[in-house]
Amino acid sequence: MAKKKKKEVCPYCGKSFAYLSRHKCKIKEKVEGDTDDKTETERRIERIEETKKQKHRNLKKDEKNVLEIVNRQRELFFEDLLKLANKTSSELERILEILLLQSKINMNRELFDSSWTKRISAIEDYSEEVGIKSLKINRKEKDFIWNLFSRQPCFICIFHEKCNETNPNQLNPLHCPWLNEWINISLVGNRYNINFDDIDDKFQD
Repeated sequence: MAKKKKKEVCPYCGKSFAYLSRHKCKIKEKVEGDTDDKTETERRIERIEETKKQKHRNLKKDEKNVLEIVNRQRELFFEDLLKLANKTSSELERILEILLLQSKINMNRELFDSSWTKRISAIEDYSEEVGIKSLKINRKEKDFIWNLFSRQPCFICIFHEKCNETNPNQLNPLHCPWLNEWINISLVGNRYNINFDDIDDKFQD
């Protein structure tokens, strides 16, 4: 009569098996973990990739709600936001981390009433107030370089070597009449033109 094979005991779960090598112990997987075989470089790459995903993903509902509160209040302390958002401290910390990562808010650590706290503030958005127009430059024109710089008079000014703060108003960068004129004309979207030859003649008279 053949001798019965003695069962082997798993050192992790304590169960007996005829062939222990075939046993896939879940407890062993949890204890040892799959990440033990990863190098520090591999872990660092994983963290970087996860950060990239978090930075560019769409905001979740609770994250949008917190952002709306910050934008509405403009500026508030962490404790005040905690009450308004109705979140736990750890939940709010996680949400603020995402909003900060995506550059949706500003956050600074400050000393307030003898204890450290965080001041959260909205990021000003002037995109609707400031219009940006694309400038088409014809490189066949002889003065296309000047056009490239929006016809800013300083680039063709014949007095640039004399222009300094010790000179009279007309040759002073802080009170230049042509620079002021260029700013005013450019703000309304008109093309600025100036003839320094005529101005030079007046200076010589």
